[in-house]
Amino acid sequence: MGELASGVLTGLAVGTCVTYPLALWLARNLRGGALPPHRRERRARAELDAFFARRES
Repeated sequence: MGELASGVLTGLAVGTCVTYPLALWLARNLRGGALPPHRRERRARAELDAFFARRES
């Protein structure tokens, strides 16, 4: 029984390590080559836009 549990857990780990990058690659290619920006990146861009817009005014 221990070997079965070990095999199942190993299979899940290997399956996840193979499937997750494949899913990201498919999502990137199906959306036209770009994933949406991360939340921190969007926030940083908004702060930069606000800073430079305020400076010009």
